Amino acid sequence: MVDVKKMQIPVYFAYFDWIPAVFLFVLGVGLAIQSKNKSQSSQKLRVNTQRKGALLLGLGLLFAGTWGMNLFIILGASFIIGSWLLRLDSLTIHVASLAIILLSLVLVNLDVPFKYKYFVFDVQVDGVAKLLAFVGFNGYYSIFPWVALFLSGLAVGKGVLRPRGFFPPTSFIALFIIVLGYMTNIYCIDLYAQMDSFSAKFLYPFDQFLYQPSFVMINIGLGWLIINFLNHLFEIIGERSWITLMKELATSKLTVLFLIYSMGSLFMMGFAYSGTIVIGFAHPYLLSTFLILALSAIFWSILFWKRKVNKNAPLEWLIKYISSKDNSGK
Repeated sequence: MVDVKKMQIPVYFAYFDWIPAVFLFVLGVGLAIQSKNKSQSSQKLRVNTQRKGALLLGLGLLFAGTWGMNLFIILGASFIIGSWLLRLDSLTIHVASLAIILLSLVLVNLDVPFKYKYFVFDVQVDGVAKLLAFVGFNGYYSIFPWVALFLSGLAVGKGVLRPRGFFPPTSFIALFIIVLGYMTNIYCIDLYAQMDSFSAKFLYPFDQFLYQPSFVMINIGLGWLIINFLNHLFEIIGERSWITLMKELATSKLTVLFLIYSMGSLFMMGFAYSGTIVIGFAHPYLLSTFLILALSAIFWSILFWKRKVNKNAPLEWLIKYISSKDNSGK
């Protein structure tokens, strides 16, 4: 009864977008593990998490001049929202996550400026209301539905995370969610006609796209499987020399993300000045090569910082400094 050509639903790169999706899920698990630490009061953890979220949200708004939406905004929003849900049980948080997924399908069909826009959002032309709609419901790293991934990780982390083999009982639940997401995508392909226009742009595996509800469900299940698998794997292998490098990267992840966004912003502003559209038409292999080189350079520069300046990466140091203050601001 509805004209499908008039309906909006975000479409994600299955090959690339699973990385930030699982990243959000794992951060949610990490926050839940922190909440189990009896040496820190729940009040202090909530305040520190909100400060961390506010800082990340502020960084995201700084990048809004070059990217209308970015991961720092959803990271900040996720930590702020998650801080208020820490007292809830796992099942309640799972229900909240599902409600956000369903609600986002409705909100995205409102009068939202759903468009590819990499540069400054003109508030005088588009209006504050549309700006808020774009940040909240545009579907591209927006609060709806991406915060559902973080909350699902939070719910999983509040449960039992003891490794019981590479495929513990909870992995069957995760696998069921993935299958359900795959079936949902088949249904969406029949319902929404615009998938064909996306599939013809790139070669396999870069031509694999997922609709919003299936994308979120598949990545919730995928994040759950990865957490269960790695929990048992690292219990078996114990300490190894190469794990030190993994820890260096893991404890510097936000600084890495910040530097990537800084480089990307300069890259896009340079091409914007010349009137060239870059990201939408860059070949995936070119983007992959650029990211590998950029990550390598960033990683070794952070190692140099840790050896010569401070044991914490720059952004992690700033977050720790803000969180170390007591609730009175001292």
